[in-house]
Amino acid sequence: MTTSVRLDPETERSLTRLARSSGRSRSAIIRDAILRLSEETAGAPAGPTFHDTIADVIGIVNRGRGSRAARSEELLRAMFAKRRAKR
Repeated sequence: MTTSVRLDPETERSLTRLARSSGRSRSAIIRDAILRLSEETAGAPAGPTFHDTIADVIGIVNRGRGSRAARSEELLRAMFAKRRAKR
């Protein structure tokens, strides 16, 4: 699979220097770097998810008789009836 990577000039020089000194291709250097980073971070804890962060407050809000979207027709009819009554 071909992937394009944009490098700043300093990183590109480092990559070229590594490739020359090791006798390997630039692609091989990049593949190894990705593999090493993947191995280093594989055992690291991922940290809390967004759901974990807000789990203690999920469901504590009571918005009345249910979802407005589910009751939109009922709410619109009531609003129009109120407007008609004002006339």
